[in-house]
Amino acid sequence: MDFFGHQDQARKASSRLVWLFAAAVICIVVLIYIAAKLTLIATETGPGHLIDWPVFGAVAGLVIVVVGGAMLYKTAQLRTGGSAVAEMLGGRLVEIDTKDPQEKILRNVVEEMAIASGVPVPDVFVIDGEEGINAFAAGWSSADAAIAVTRGSLEAFTRDELQGVIAHEFSHIFHGDMRLNIRLMGVLFGIVCIAVIGRILCRGAFYGSIARSHRSSNSDRRDNGQGIIIFGFALIIIGYVGVFFARLIQSAVSRQREYLADASAVQYTRNPRGIGLALAKIGGLTAQMKNPHTEEASHMLFADGMSRLSSAMATHPPLEQRIERVLPGFLKHVEPEGSLTNAVNETPVAQQFAGGAVAGLAGSTTPGRLLATVGDPQPKHVEAAHQLLETLPLDLSVAAHEPGRAPSLVYALLLDDDSSERDKQLKLLKKSAGDTSAIVHDTQACYREVSALARNLRLPLFELTIPALRSLPNDERRTLQQRARELAMADDHLSPFEFALIKSIERHVRTADQATPRAHGRRLSLQQCANEAALVLSVIAHADAKNDTEKAATAFARGAQAISLPNVRLVDQQAAKPQQLDQAIEQLGRMSPFAKRNLLSGCAEVAASDGHLSDDEIDLVRALGELWDCPVPLTVDD
Repeated sequence: MDFFGHQDQARKASSRLVWLFAAAVICIVVLIYIAAKLTLIATETGPGHLIDWPVFGAVAGLVIVVVGGAMLYKTAQLRTGGSAVAEMLGGRLVEIDTKDPQEKILRNVVEEMAIASGVPVPDVFVIDGEEGINAFAAGWSSADAAIAVTRGSLEAFTRDELQGVIAHEFSHIFHGDMRLNIRLMGVLFGIVCIAVIGRILCRGAFYGSIARSHRSSNSDRRDNGQGIIIFGFALIIIGYVGVFFARLIQSAVSRQREYLADASAVQYTRNPRGIGLALAKIGGLTAQMKNPHTEEASHMLFADGMSRLSSAMATHPPLEQRIERVLPGFLKHVEPEGSLTNAVNETPVAQQFAGGAVAGLAGSTTPGRLLATVGDPQPKHVEAAHQLLETLPLDLSVAAHEPGRAPSLVYALLLDDDSSERDKQLKLLKKSAGDTSAIVHDTQACYREVSALARNLRLPLFELTIPALRSLPNDERRTLQQRARELAMADDHLSPFEFALIKSIERHVRTADQATPRAHGRRLSLQQCANEAALVLSVIAHADAKNDTEKAATAFARGAQAISLPNVRLVDQQAAKPQQLDQAIEQLGRMSPFAKRNLLSGCAEVAASDGHLSDDEIDLVRALGELWDCPVPLTVDD
C-alpha cells in the first residue's frame, strides 16, 4: 500500500471538493435567481424582464451567506474531531475499565491495532441503540480520531471479524479519508439547508395565509402569501437537486476508498476471512442505522447505513463485489435462496482463509525498510502488539488504563537510568507534588517494571496510556505537561526519546485552551521548507554524533543528499537542540505527503549514518512521523 500516494489522492480529492462545492453554489444561485424572478413576474411585484442585476446580486449574496455559513457552522460543530461525530450519531464513550466483555474485546482490538501502527489509541465509542451492523472512524487526524461500532456489530462479530472491521477503519485513518469525510459532511449540510429554508418558507406562508384569510380579504396579501409559497416550493426543489448532485459526489469519493480499506484490512492482518465474513454477515442481516444524522455521515460508515432507491446514490460498492475481492469464490458456495450469513461458517472456501500472521519485513531495520511501512503495518507488527498486550506486566497494564495512575507511569518512562540523575528527577517531582508522596512512590514502583522492559516498547507503552490521560480533568492535564517537561529537562538536555514523549503529550493530551493541531494553508514543497528541514536533520546529526562535529557533519550531508537539498548547511550544536524544533515541526507539517516522505527518509538516513538505527533514533523518527500524520509502525525484531 502506497501510504503517501493515497494521502496525496485524498488531498487532491479535498481540493476537487472545494471546486465542486463552488460549482454547486453557482448553480444554486442561478436557479434561485430564476425562481425569484419568475415569482416576482407571476405576482406582478417586479419588472417584467428576466435580467435584473440588483435581484441577482441580492440572491447571490444571500445564497453565499446561507450556504457558506451553514457549511462553516457544521464544520465548527465538528471541530473537536471524531468524538463530535460519534456523539452526533448516538455514540457512548467506552470506559477504559469497562466491565462489558464485548466492549473489552473491542478496546483490546483497537489498542492492538493502534500500537502496531504507531498511532495513539483513539477514543472508542459504542452506539447502543443501533442493532444494525456498522462502524466508522472519524476525525481530522490521528490526534483527534475516534472509532465507533454499533451494538449490533459487537453482538454479531467474532474477534477475527471485529479485527478485520477495525483494521478497515484504521485504513481510513492512515489514508487521509477522515478529514475528507468531515469536509463532505460540511458541504452536504451547506447544500441541504436550501431545501430546509424552502420548507420553512412554505410552512410559514401557508399558516400565515390561513390566519390572514380570517382577518382580511385583501388580495395583495393573498398574492404575496402565494408568491412566498411558490418561491419556497421552488427552493425545496432546488435544494434537493443540489442534494442529489452532492450525493453523487459523496458516492464517487467514497466507493473506491472502501475498496482500498478492505484491501488494507487484509494487508494488515493477513486474514481475508475476518473482513470477508464481516461483510458477509452484513449481507445476511442489515447495516441500516436509525439515527436521523445517518444520511449526512453515511459515506464514512463501514457499510451504507441507508436504504437506497438507486445504486448510483449508494455511498458504498455492492457487498457482493466487496466480498468477492477479499474472498474470491466465496459467493459460489452460497445457495441462491440462502443468505450470506448461513454460508459464513459452512463453505470450504471460507474455511481455507483461516489465515495466520506471516512474516513482514526481513533483516535488520534500515531507513528504507522503516519508511516502507509508514501507514502500512504488517501482520508481524499486529502480532507483536498482541504479544505486548498479552505479556505486559499486570501492574503496568493497570497503571496504563487507570486515570489516577497513568501520569505516574509517564513520569516513570522519563526517569533516567543513571541513579544520580534519577534522584534529581524524583526530588523535582516531590517538590512539584508538594506533600503528596503517593505520586513519587507510584512513579518509583512503575519505574522498576519499566526498567525491565525492552527499550523499543517504552514509546508504545506510553501510547497505551493516552485514553486514560485524556480523561483527566483539565488542570491535571496541564500539570502533567509541566511536570513531564521538568523531568525531561532536569539534566538540561532533551534526548530523542524524551523529545518524542513530550511532543506526544502536547499533541494528544491537550488542555481545553489548546487547539487540535492541524496543518492549515497551502501545501509546501520541501525546497520551501529547506531551513526548517536543515534544523531537523542537524538535531538528529548532533544527537547521534555525541559532540563529534565532524561525525555530525558527515551524517548531515548524508541526509541532505538523500532529500536533494545540497545547499543547506549543518546548524551549530547550540542552535540545534530538540527543544528548538517546535516552530520548524509546525511548518514542516504543512508539506505535501511526498515531501514528508522525502524528509522522513532523510531523517532516517542521518540517524543510520553510523550503520544502524538505535532505539532512541527510531523513537525520534517515529515521533516526527506521527507529528506529521505519517505513522511509523512498531519496530520488531526479525
